[in-house]
Amino acid sequence: MVDYKVVENLLLRLLSILVGVFSESEANEVTEFINAGEYGLALDTLIDIIDEESKSVPQEVVELAKQTAIAMNLDGIVMKKRLEGVVSAK
Repeated sequence: MVDYKVVENLLLRLLSILVGVFSESEANEVTEFINAGEYGLALDTLIDIIDEESKSVPQEVVELAKQTAIAMNLDGIVMKKRLEGVVSAK
């Protein structure tokens, strides 16, 4: 069973880490999905933004995205692989 509060908190943690990486409009787009309870869309959108905009993110983002996917009963390895090429040296 999915604990949606845990999922929401993980997504909000991801956004807090990405404050200096995401623009305000990018963060707002993800936040709107979180506020609507559309956690899968929020995670997909977050990853799509990172990928499509070639954002460089810390390893912590990759691990948190994987944890978030697992918390939603999704394949965490797939999420991790989607982000492997965008990890910064930080």
